[in-house]
Amino acid sequence: MKVHIEGNMYLESDEYQFILKEYTGNKDKQGRELYKTHGYFGKLEQALNKLVKMKIKESKSTTLKELLKEIKELKQYFREKIDF
Repeated sequence: MKVHIEGNMYLESDEYQFILKEYTGNKDKQGRELYKTHGYFGKLEQALNKLVKMKIKESKSTTLKELLKEIKELKQYFREKIDF
């Protein structure tokens, strides 16, 4: 499985785990896409929690109230996307 999340972020899986990857847009000498792995997860929900944490770290919030609102919106956005 390879699912596009947004931008260059993808969720991939094999028979054992889910892998959160960010493609760099570059290729190696053999023409394979290069990527940064953000983690390996046993459960889909764990991978999505990592994605939420990454988004929170990018936040431009200046108050705790704004940050909490943004966290709530992010979690709701992902819940709606995967219908947990």
